[in-house]
Amino acid sequence: MKGRIFLALALIVTLLPMAGVVSAAPPAQEEVYTVQKDDSLWGLAEKYLGSGSAYPAIVMSTNVKAKEDETFAYVADPGLIQPGWKLVIPGTAEAEEMLAKPQVVTMTFFEEPDNLNRAYTNMWYATLALDLFNPGLWSYDDKLEPSLEMAAQFPTKENGLISEDGLTITIPLNKDAKWSDGEPVTADDFVFTYEMYLDPANTVQSTWPYDPYLESVTAEDDYTLVLKFTEPFAPWVTTVFYDVVMPEHVLGPVFEVEGTIDNAEWNRNPTVANGPFILKEWEAASHMIFEANANYWRGRPALDEIHILIVPDDEAQMAAIKTGDTDIGIFLSYADIPMLEELVDVDLVMVLSGYNESWFFNLNTDATAAKNGHPALQDVRVRQAIAYAVDFDAICQELLHGKTYPPATYWEETPYSSPDANLYKYDPAQAKALLDEAGWVDTNGDGTRDKDGVELVLVYSTTAGREVREQTQVVAQQYLADVGIGITIQNNSYDTMWNSYGDGGPIATGNFDIAEWSDNPDFPDPNEEQWLCSEIPSDEAPEGYNWFGVCDQELDALFKAQALETDPVKRIQLFHDIGKLMSEKVYWLGVWHDNDLWTINKRAKNVKISGADPFWNCFEWSGM
Repeated sequence: MKGRIFLALALIVTLLPMAGVVSAAPPAQEEVYTVQKDDSLWGLAEKYLGSGSAYPAIVMSTNVKAKEDETFAYVADPGLIQPGWKLVIPGTAEAEEMLAKPQVVTMTFFEEPDNLNRAYTNMWYATLALDLFNPGLWSYDDKLEPSLEMAAQFPTKENGLISEDGLTITIPLNKDAKWSDGEPVTADDFVFTYEMYLDPANTVQSTWPYDPYLESVTAEDDYTLVLKFTEPFAPWVTTVFYDVVMPEHVLGPVFEVEGTIDNAEWNRNPTVANGPFILKEWEAASHMIFEANANYWRGRPALDEIHILIVPDDEAQMAAIKTGDTDIGIFLSYADIPMLEELVDVDLVMVLSGYNESWFFNLNTDATAAKNGHPALQDVRVRQAIAYAVDFDAICQELLHGKTYPPATYWEETPYSSPDANLYKYDPAQAKALLDEAGWVDTNGDGTRDKDGVELVLVYSTTAGREVREQTQVVAQQYLADVGIGITIQNNSYDTMWNSYGDGGPIATGNFDIAEWSDNPDFPDPNEEQWLCSEIPSDEAPEGYNWFGVCDQELDALFKAQALETDPVKRIQLFHDIGKLMSEKVYWLGVWHDNDLWTINKRAKNVKISGADPFWNCFEWSGM
């Protein structure tokens, strides 16, 4: 990155104080200081402000001045200053005022959470917020290792917490864990959560895997949770209470009175939390403020508050990153990498998260409740033709600067990705031949293929405001037009796109033919349930993630088999078979491999992003 290359040759001064610092009378007003050999920020703060620990006031004052006057240094790392840099030493009163301000880290969301109860949301931005205030049994750290939260031990067969037959898992709970109102987090909270998922009065996103894989969830005592499975269940670690627990003492009375928790205030205003922070304020389309939870089991977090700014689109987020108005930039596009690499005050972080930008096809029929997709999509030859018709390599090269590539399978960059999956390299002649073979030809000369009086025009939906997706739509529209497929672009707002069937979500109810978003399995586990026949929602059972209407008996059997396969080698082979089948049938199509991109402003400290639970260590973050 610019501004870093010369550091190896420059004289670098550490933050630690040097011997022989001569004290000076604290300045009544700010003054300009030029860094000398052997200076340190700690030493300067001790000399001019009376305490080395006051050095952040020098950093803040200098960085504010640097934005107005380029002759002043911008201090990106307080441990690295150079002779000749111009700094601002604030007056004592000003320094005291700055240091008394709350320690805050700010981040930007351009998708506003649709719900803050995990049972009612599958939206990624909502799960980010949940990391701050409502952890489950454990999180996954930046090394993708479990970091215990509500659990006191991680169960294994070796420590005796998993039975030899794999059907019973005993989880000792953290006796120090409390809700923010002082109530203990107990096994009864997990039993209650299980009951709320399964009660038909609650229109949760999905009852899977609690139904059908759990026979019972019981509290052996206040701090011992016992899970009994119907069969050994491979992905339990990332699917069963891993990221969810509800406060029974808050939601239980609601359920008793209303017979459901669908409309519980806690779902959108969870003022009782078990994580490092508590929701203090949520102003729709503006911001969310989380404040430190003094009752968090690890102790009060280092930060006082975390601010989430709700911005309209990724362009607004990019502006905030450039101006320093946000400390953490989220869900960045590969297209933005060249510009981001120019910024000296932010670190660009990429992590494997299991995500791939994807195309999903509406294969609902009269046998399913959702609106039918275009009839042409029922023919695998048409889906294959679509895959051949679009040059996804060119999209990655031109829109994303060649920083990524089209994934072969849903499990790209993991051992579970099938080496035999068809990548469908760009071949418009093959696309046309397949469409001809399927009987879709242009009989009326309007440039669009048709069959039995039905024009081959597909509704292509994604999230409004995501520039690179909207650009992809325009490019793909032209590629498909070249082979005689018409495209109508119909996008949805972030706050409704992933609503459930029961909530009338546009994708869940079938209002699309091709839908695009970035998706991942139960990462770091490869499990995925949304292709199961049992996950297709209906009016009688509105829960379920299979919004595509795909019910392939062979695929269904493979997904069920992998969930029960505890031999890692055999499970990998099952996923290879799944990936090959999904590729042949084109149930899913990869647009680009979508590792998570983040920016972290250098003033935010100890931020360690995980690909599974990004904010797993927010209790350690500090700001300036």
